[in-house]
Amino acid sequence: MYFTANQIIFIFSLFFSSLLCSNCSKDSLLTQLDSANMYLDFERSLEPFQKMPSRPVNSEAINNGCLNPVAWNQYYNFNVCIASTCEVSDYAIERSDRYARQGNSSIRFFLKPTPLDKWPLGEATHRAELGPRYEAPINRYPKEGEERWYGMSVLMPEDFVFAPPNLENELRFSIAQWQHGSEGSPALALEVYGNKLAIARSVGESVNSTWVEPQFIGEITPGKWIDLIIQVKWAKKDGIIRAWYNGKKTYDHKDIQTVYENLSVGGGLKLGIYYWRWRDKDSVRQSLENGINNREIFIDEVREFIGPEGKLVVTPGQSF
Repeated sequence: MYFTANQIIFIFSLFFSSLLCSNCSKDSLLTQLDSANMYLDFERSLEPFQKMPSRPVNSEAINNGCLNPVAWNQYYNFNVCIASTCEVSDYAIERSDRYARQGNSSIRFFLKPTPLDKWPLGEATHRAELGPRYEAPINRYPKEGEERWYGMSVLMPEDFVFAPPNLENELRFSIAQWQHGSEGSPALALEVYGNKLAIARSVGESVNSTWVEPQFIGEITPGKWIDLIIQVKWAKKDGIIRAWYNGKKTYDHKDIQTVYENLSVGGGLKLGIYYWRWRDKDSVRQSLENGINNREIFIDEVREFIGPEGKLVVTPGQSF
């Protein structure tokens, strides 16, 4: 059996992490290598490589508040935008043992809006995500015509405050998006929309896209895990997007555009909170008036598979 350079890197990362795992075996490592091209269970000491980067508070800074990219692990970089008037330590992307879909840990994303009395000269707090690394062991941006499967489990904690119906349009936010690495909006995203989860997408060109009205795929119950499977064929004309919500197919579209007309690649998966409305002071005020003073989500069982017939491989809850 011959391995590519990327596979060798992946094997070594799994081997060294297995030294700390009494339940790991050679068979399970080979099964993992032959199945999911990327598997994040947040149990191994190698995840993450880094903690949240620090940055001093500067009330006079004129910038957008976005931190320089720092590696989370071999697949992801921190993609964090926090107002320079705020402490980075007040926000989080971290491994947590509060909830776990499988094993003992998940990843926690926590974001607060910029306080009204600390409104920045630059851009306000609005992003706590992990974005794809260009130098990852697998190609993070699918080529046109490529099919990929994505699996993950998502949980909103018991005290999660949903936006009231009259504010759904203003207070919805993204928990995952497929960003193409170029200027412009993502072609595909998972959004919290009131008390529901929706798939949103855009078509046309990346810098001049047309937004397609999101389609609901399921309701959110605080404190309960949601198992998600997303199938995407990345194409300009004959693309496919299908989604399974807790095992039930709730989204099925084919012969659609999933790659922008001006690009040759699809989207690399980004995880975490993107609350674009919090760049606007009035939207922050509306959030606070409705008891929304933070957003906290947990994600586990992240898998990605390149090729057809990947549904079983990325299904959350399996033991590797």
